[in-house]
Amino acid sequence: MSVVPHSAPPQVESDTPRPVESALPARRAVAAIAFSVVYLIGVALAIRYTEMVTGRYISHGVPPLPAFAAILFLSLLRPLLRRFAPRLAPTYAQMLLIYAMVATGTILMGAYQIRAFIPHLVAMQYWGKDTPALLDYAKYLPAWLVPQDAEAIKRFYESDRQGIIPWGVWLRPLFWWSLFLLAIFLGAFSLITLIQRRWIREERLTFPLLAIPLAVSSDDWSSYGGTHRSRRTLFLLGLAVPALFNGLNILHVLVPSIPSPGFYKSFQEYFPDRPWQPLGQVYIFYMLEAIGIGYFVPLEISFSIWFFYLLNRLMAIAGSAAGYDEPGFPFTQEQSAGGYIAMGLLLLWGLRRALANSLKRAFGALPATPETGQERWAWIGLIGCTLFILGFCARAGFSLILAVPYFAIIGLFVLVFARIRAETGVPFGFVYPYGLPKEMLLNTLSIPRALSWGGTGSFVLFSSLAWLSRHHLPEEHAAYQLDNVKLSEVGRIPYRTLFWGLLVAFVVGLLAAYWVHLSAYYVIGANMAGGGTGTGEYRAIVAMQEYQQMATRLSNPPNPQVSKMLATFGGFAFVCVLTALRTHLLRMPLHPLGFIIATAYGDSATAWFPLGVAWLCKAAILRAGGLKLYRQGIPFFLGIAIGHFFIAGIFWPVLSLFITREASQGYHLYFGG
Repeated sequence: MSVVPHSAPPQVESDTPRPVESALPARRAVAAIAFSVVYLIGVALAIRYTEMVTGRYISHGVPPLPAFAAILFLSLLRPLLRRFAPRLAPTYAQMLLIYAMVATGTILMGAYQIRAFIPHLVAMQYWGKDTPALLDYAKYLPAWLVPQDAEAIKRFYESDRQGIIPWGVWLRPLFWWSLFLLAIFLGAFSLITLIQRRWIREERLTFPLLAIPLAVSSDDWSSYGGTHRSRRTLFLLGLAVPALFNGLNILHVLVPSIPSPGFYKSFQEYFPDRPWQPLGQVYIFYMLEAIGIGYFVPLEISFSIWFFYLLNRLMAIAGSAAGYDEPGFPFTQEQSAGGYIAMGLLLLWGLRRALANSLKRAFGALPATPETGQERWAWIGLIGCTLFILGFCARAGFSLILAVPYFAIIGLFVLVFARIRAETGVPFGFVYPYGLPKEMLLNTLSIPRALSWGGTGSFVLFSSLAWLSRHHLPEEHAAYQLDNVKLSEVGRIPYRTLFWGLLVAFVVGLLAAYWVHLSAYYVIGANMAGGGTGTGEYRAIVAMQEYQQMATRLSNPPNPQVSKMLATFGGFAFVCVLTALRTHLLRMPLHPLGFIIATAYGDSATAWFPLGVAWLCKAAILRAGGLKLYRQGIPFFLGIAIGHFFIAGIFWPVLSLFITREASQGYHLYFGG
């Protein structure tokens, strides 16, 4: 089966989906699901004995490295299986389902989901020994919501020499939180089910990121043009780029006298003085995988990202030159947060007719279609999961006056994050202004007003849910689910099969994540896990800082920060203006999603340079030879991305373990920004 080219929109489809024969019979679907479960268990063991001990990440990346490794391994094994055991050879559809499941399970075990969530259950109780006020605030957390045993919490941070997990202490809160997490997962899947028809079939979004799993899973690249020999030559030339880049860095670790490019370049030493200091926050991150995948990103997106990032730095220089010394100016992430809210509302407005018609079809007001059943269940799931989440908050004591706008903001972030994945495909995780859903709401309401509306208990519970704002659990699930729906369409995987496969992956990933983290913390201690030095694993530090900030705000509520509010409203207005301009000016080169991505990570963004390089290459190729030459260049850029993922993400991390620990630590890349 040929790879769907992501350089151009897929073929136009009618509004009514055509029934297609499934490419994944039940027997092969079960085999793919079983393989994925076993593989995820292996991923859990690897994460437990690498990330939690050394702090070296193997679960990271966009796409996640274990998902990439799974389909790469199967694609290399497939020719042998076809020759000697044809029944065991994985099909294209099987490999896409395996990729979808492994990605879903892996992100739960990674750095920003369960690892970010668990410390929020125990941080107040443990650090109360240093800040007694925290112990008083911890009483606002219900007994069913968090562990209550002081000794078990102490051993969580300081380790248990016997490594025994006190499951009796953890089972009750984890049961209720598991239902909460399941509601987020099913709610996100329901939302994606309702919008995928509009975004995939009608708008024909191109999903640039999926160029990697589709290419690796396919054994026919003829749609890229040229001869088989030319495609292979270009791919090998692309592969040579990360081989040279990583080879020099690896040799430098083994022989320090050999020069190497490193992973990034900082400008800090070149701009120590005013007004040029903002340029000292600029970093060049080489990120070859982003250059390779960036070739598939629309030109106006990649152009907008580097343009708006550099424009933002010029704004900071202008402010410094004018003597404007307020820390944080020009409040980059607040601009992105405002843009997220504007884009979320604009997306909902654009979906209004599609959602209204879907609702009418689901409940009989319009004629049924082949998708009516799944739409009905999606509406039931979305409404039911929303009510459960709000009921969970109310039962815990979190006032709905604060909970409703908080989850409404997170819902808008989920929608925009999913749109960014589908339309731009940029291979970065932090394409959202982390921490801002909570901070933006509190700054808009003011902390004194939030306290008067919800009381101290609600404010404490707000901090216990801050991991949903600081990290991106619901956003990641929605983005990968939308990817997976597209993969199911390309691979002709039945929607029901996809749902059950992802649900199995979620359950396995969640249970494995609980074991990975609790077993590590009770053996090593959260203070030393992840390569810590006694101050705590990074996500545990974030939880501690959240509660310390909460205690400070409760004792001395600050006034609203007007400058940040203005930056948020400015970002909101700017995205609205850019969207209006793109509606009326067909050749408008600036894209609102590019602005949001450029400002999301703050002053030291990682995306601007590699996507700038990708933009320059793609623009030059299109100008020189048009779409034909662009298609012929695809194998070269696939070679860059696939080669970098393999060499720096799989080959060297495994090889370095057999050399020395110093070698292993000496060159370690973090994929996904």
